[in-house]
Amino acid sequence: MTLPDERELRASTVPTGQRRTLSVSVRDGSPPPRLMFIEKYTGDGTGWLGRFTSFRAEALLDGDPEPLIAAIAELAGAGKLDRPPMGARERVADLLEAAGLVVRRESTVPWLHLGRRGTLGVAPDGRRAGITFTQSAAGEARFQVVAAYDDLDAVAAHLALSSTVDVAPADRLGRFFALFEAFADGEVNAERVQRMLRDAGVESERRDERRYRLLHVDREHTDCIFTLTLLVSAIEDKITFTEFYDYLPRSGDAGREYGYGATTPHASLPQLTAHFAARLGREPAAGPDGLAACFRELVDRGVLGEHQAIESNRNLVAGWFTDAGVPWRPDDWVWFNSD
Repeated sequence: MTLPDERELRASTVPTGQRRTLSVSVRDGSPPPRLMFIEKYTGDGTGWLGRFTSFRAEALLDGDPEPLIAAIAELAGAGKLDRPPMGARERVADLLEAAGLVVRRESTVPWLHLGRRGTLGVAPDGRRAGITFTQSAAGEARFQVVAAYDDLDAVAAHLALSSTVDVAPADRLGRFFALFEAFADGEVNAERVQRMLRDAGVESERRDERRYRLLHVDREHTDCIFTLTLLVSAIEDKITFTEFYDYLPRSGDAGREYGYGATTPHASLPQLTAHFAARLGREPAAGPDGLAACFRELVDRGVLGEHQAIESNRNLVAGWFTDAGVPWRPDDWVWFNSD
């Protein structure tokens, strides 16, 4: 049943300038064989479409794929797949499902940059389907608001009430991005986005991330920057303590980096905060700042610091994680400059 890896069915240029390619392939490297349809956009252009935007439909095959491929090719040849972005994928996915096949949808949609510190991401499908706004704050923090992708039209309808944006409703993603960009008006923050979603009657989840620099030392005699950091991230679902060595380039040595970390799930935060507060004999303070205050006190007391042997800071923290009864895993990093 092996077919050529990919058959191009139709190529055209969309009004915003990108090249759109429709293709189909059969992959039978491992059973059961799968049919893949791809709607892909490449090249430069205007609007929200990025240079590598794609919408894919994958179906598990239970028979000869040729009749399906012929039906898809007929649709493409007749121009019936010349639809707004994601429209061709949806039409083909509907055809495959009507044939009784199990279909999985996947998409690659670029972020929309909103001012200097904001991004808007839309994932129509996959394990993390959703609408995600992210605000970055000087590299030390990120604030994220997440809503369900199924609420996209409700949010767009709410934004349209106070907008003059004119984008055809058939282009759901294009219209949503244009309306949100007009709402952002150059700069927007997580609080404002969450308030807008609440006004639209849409539920959302707030996920924050904070990175705390606990210690920073320039070791001039070895041209090494030594740091201890604590990352508390609901976005990445983790808490990570890292002991890091950054050896700068010098004569005969292009430079290298070593990082030794201990990572536990973000859900460990209350348990860790209570454990470290008890260990230090201080009143527990809730949230990421409370945990960071405990780690800073461990540095101030000289328990953690540059005087410790390599990996020892990490090993101490890993032991405390075990004492607190939370799971953890090593999170190490090594890099050598090849210049």
